[in-house]
Amino acid sequence: MLGMGLFLAAALVPIQIFFGHLTGDYVHEYQPPKFAAIEGRWHDEQPAGEVLLAIPDPAAETNHYEIKIPVLGSLIASMSFTSKEVGLTDFPPQDRPPVVIPFFTFRIMVGCGLIMLAVAWLGSYLSLKNRIERNRFVLWLVFLSFPLPFIAVLTGWYTAEVGRQPWVVYRVLRTADAMTPFLTAREAAISLVVFCAIYTFIFAFGIFYIHRLLRAGPAGHLIEPASAAVPNRPMSVAHHALSSGTSYMDAGESP
Repeated sequence: MLGMGLFLAAALVPIQIFFGHLTGDYVHEYQPPKFAAIEGRWHDEQPAGEVLLAIPDPAAETNHYEIKIPVLGSLIASMSFTSKEVGLTDFPPQDRPPVVIPFFTFRIMVGCGLIMLAVAWLGSYLSLKNRIERNRFVLWLVFLSFPLPFIAVLTGWYTAEVGRQPWVVYRVLRTADAMTPFLTAREAAISLVVFCAIYTFIFAFGIFYIHRLLRAGPAGHLIEPASAAVPNRPMSVAHHALSSGTSYMDAGESP
């Protein structure tokens, strides 16, 4: 099952990254302030560099401790080595999104995607070589990478929703104008707290339950591999159990 999951991730993660790039092309064309905030680009550049890491300073309209690759920004944004890319100073301050949150959440999202890609490809390679079960480091790496898809989805959502501010519909409806007058801040806070409490309980209970199952381990006939079990068909164990139960019933015995 681990090999099947790794093979699936090895094929689907690159597709997900490709569709993410297409989404970026849409943002670049139709929401240039959001794109500039994600890139941490304050001023027009031609060609534009790609900021890998920095600490954006909205007050000074600059980045501190910037690590930047020349020209790569134009190549990613426009598939050109010479394109001009706009900066946030092209837009009035009241029309700019917050910079710090989309800048960092985007990079966390991309980092999670690249780590998942590397783990899936490495694990798939070792699985094909029948060496993954003997590589403790990779097994731990796969196990610890389970939260990465959730983190990537959450940070991608922050990038999209914070990056589109101050608009609900870009250049049509502002967030301030879209707020309902019938919902108070207190009511919104209570609903958010209740929502978080419920899902925290569900998550904690799920972790507790799975932990107990793992500590207990397999039971009964699952301790010994079934003769009909096939590694590429995990459900063959269930089929074997079902057929064994049927034979017990045919013999008038309790399964």
